Amino acid sequence: MQKIMKIRKIALLSALSVLVIAGCGKQPAKSGKDDAKKNTAAVDSAAAANQKRPYALKEGKRLFNHYCAVCHGETGDGSGQYYGLTPAPANFTDKAFMKTLPDEKLFKAIIEGSASVGKSNMCPPWGKSFHSEEIEFIVGYITTLAGK
Repeated sequence: MQKIMKIRKIALLSALSVLVIAGCGKQPAKSGKDDAKKNTAAVDSAAAANQKRPYALKEGKRLFNHYCAVCHGETGDGSGQYYGLTPAPANFTDKAFMKTLPDEKLFKAIIEGSASVGKSNMCPPWGKSFHSEEIEFIVGYITTLAGK
């Protein structure tokens, strides 16, 4: 009986060790070319993510309302709670503006901050705050605001 318990204990510890080791194998993100590849891959998969997951737009809206709406407004029209920002936050409901704004630029603006795409430095870089999938959801949601 004790031999069986000892074998079970060893098996359990072995299984836990494998799980711990597997979870610790995550590589830290690299900068430079890897970021460009990551951004391109994220852009390519954004549409696929929105089609595959019915909750993607809902989650994108939730994240946008929590983090972005304070400046961009709940409808994305640039009329958030902070009035008088100079320059004014982007109006994502403007169809003409959104036609000039490719998804890659939205990804870059979210990840690196809006100053990285030649806009205001008031919007901070969110790249370390969000997972790539969350950024995909936000971009997917933003692109729906103007019917893009």
